[in-house]
Amino acid sequence: MTSLQLVANQQLVIEEVGGRNLIHLRNSEGRTSLTIEVTPAGPVLRFDGPGLTIESTGALSLSAETIALHARDGLSLSSGGDASIHVKGDLETSARVQKIRAALGNVELEANDDVRVVGERILLNC
Repeated sequence: MTSLQLVANQQLVIEEVGGRNLIHLRNSEGRTSLTIEVTPAGPVLRFDGPGLTIESTGALSLSAETIALHARDGLSLSSGGDASIHVKGDLETSARVQKIRAALGNVELEANDDVRVVGERILLNC
């Protein structure tokens, strides 16, 4: 195990455990806030703490073969400007209830083929 003392009484610890290399950033109380596990498949980052913020004054880009986001209690996406989703394949959304609202302006549906509306009751202008 190798250890390096950092500012604010934090510590960088490098160790080998069961054939894996682990790099820990520990706070002044000795709790690990960041762990980097070096694996044959690549590094794995683990954060432990009340939250994680990633900030950029410029663009932030994520690119991968696949990306999965999962939130245990809720998920919020917001934009101060426009937003768009573009997919080459099919797009499916699923929820207990779905709401589509336009705060100002129209809601537009356009299809190259049929538009199907299926429901127990179809309520228009209610």
